[in-house]
This record gives sequence, structure tokens and C-alpha cells, in this order.
Amino acid sequence: MATKNEPSSQVTTTVFDLPPLPEAQLREQLAFVGLDEAAKRQMYLDGEPLLAHAAEWVAAAYDHLSRFAPTAKALGWEGRIPEDELYLRRTFFSGWIGRTIGVDTSDEFARYLFHAGRVHAGYGPDRRFVPPEWVSLSLTLILRMFSTVVPAERLGLWSSYLGVQQEVMRAGFEAALALEQGRTVVKVDALGLALPALPEPLEVRLPQGGTVLDAVLKVLAFRPELRDIALEPVQDAEEHAGWMEEVTRWRFKPRWALLKNGRDVAYLEGLATRLKTGDTLTFLPPGR
Repeated sequence: MATKNEPSSQVTTTVFDLPPLPEAQLREQLAFVGLDEAAKRQMYLDGEPLLAHAAEWVAAAYDHLSRFAPTAKALGWEGRIPEDELYLRRTFFSGWIGRTIGVDTSDEFARYLFHAGRVHAGYGPDRRFVPPEWVSLSLTLILRMFSTVVPAERLGLWSSYLGVQQEVMRAGFEAALALEQGRTVVKVDALGLALPALPEPLEVRLPQGGTVLDAVLKVLAFRPELRDIALEPVQDAEEHAGWMEEVTRWRFKPRWALLKNGRDVAYLEGLATRLKTGDTLTFLPPGR
């Protein structure tokens, strides 16, 4: 325990585990399904016929979602559909289908998919929760649409690609749901140079007796944007079934501070500082 005048270095020296970044997850899972550059070149052959139908598929998808009672309820479309909301959703969906037809496997697209998962969990502009089964089934509808123009010998590639996308979206969805698990409710915010990575305060639930580290892990899993600026990777190794495997762990960059109700936790119990309902935890970068 740090004394009143002796801050602990624990905050910036503790190494901890986090889920893979969205781009790392995308790369690993694309490799697992064998979707390499050669496979992408095969998929590019389908680009023109897919694009020729994309607009009608977007319209058909949202017509189906609005007419099917459970999805209409999930989207809040029982009765009249708000035109502005429909326009925004179709714009987002059009952007996604365009990037999908282009077989986008970029790091930025991985972040886009992860964010889509957060939105489906109720962390979008309209705070609308979309049950994951409707997201999964919507992707199967898209694959069925693709099957009308994609030759059978390449349809498996598209199925694998959409399956990987679904897993990255699921990671964002689950990171969002984790924020809501627990009975202790705290607020987490950011100041200074960290503000763009966490522009609005987050309500985070923790188990009773939860610590600063518990809150940090949830927030950094949910906001990889904050991980980008606050953490540095630490390469390590661990044994799995007799083999040593390289793993990436994380720690805070030097001079980052975490404040509990305005007080630097380095002068309290460091990352082990307990939090209670009503507390505020603040990420404070160097240089402010």
C-alpha cells in the first residue's frame, strides 16, 4: 500500500490481459478460414454482379425487417417508421455492403465491425438494443441474396468472410454487455488528450467489492480507441499443452494516472483500490 506521500508505481507497471484488438481478431480468424489474398482475388470476380444488385438488396432487407413483427419491435418500428432513422440505417447498411462486396479486410474495417456490435448492444445514437439472433439471421439473408449471383464454387468464401465479420461484431456486442454486469454502478470518464477516445462518460457496473482494475478492464475492452493511446503491449509467453506460445499483454504507458473521485489512485491502493456506487473513475493522460 502506498503511503500518503509515496505514490505507488503499480498503475504503470502492472501487466494485464485484454481481449485481442478487433484488427488482430479479424486477421487471426481470416487466417483460420483460409481467406488469404488468393481467395480475395477469386471473390473480386463477383464484385460487379454483386454491386449491380446492392441497392435493391438494401431496400429489400429493410422492407423485410420492418414487416417481420419481432425485428420491427426490436427496431422500434411498430407502426410508422421514422424516415430519418430509416435513412440513417440504410446509409450505414449501404456502406457496410459496399465494403463487404469489396472484400475489405483492413484494420479500420475491423474497428467498424466492432463498433457495429456496440451499436447493436444499445450503445448507438438511438440506444436501441438489437438481439444478436436478428443480426446473425440478417447476415444469412444477405448470403442468400449473394447466392443468386455468386457461383457455387465461391459461395463458401463469402460464407466464411461473413462468418468472420459476425465474430468481430459479436466481440463488440459482448464487450458492451459486460459493462452492464454487476450491482456496483460507477461512472468512467476521460480528460485531456484521452477525451476523444472516450468522449462521453460511461456507466459501468462492477461486482460488489469491484476494483479500479475491474473497471479499467471493462472500459478498455469496450473502447479499443482508449487502449490505443493509454497502453503499450508487453510480449510474453505461456505454456499450452506443452508448447510455449507468444502472447500479448498490456500495461499503462508512463505517467498515465487514474483518478478516483479526483484523487490519484497511486496514493490509494493503486489498481486494487475498491470502488462503490456513485464513484467516478477518470483516465488522465500525461500532458493533459
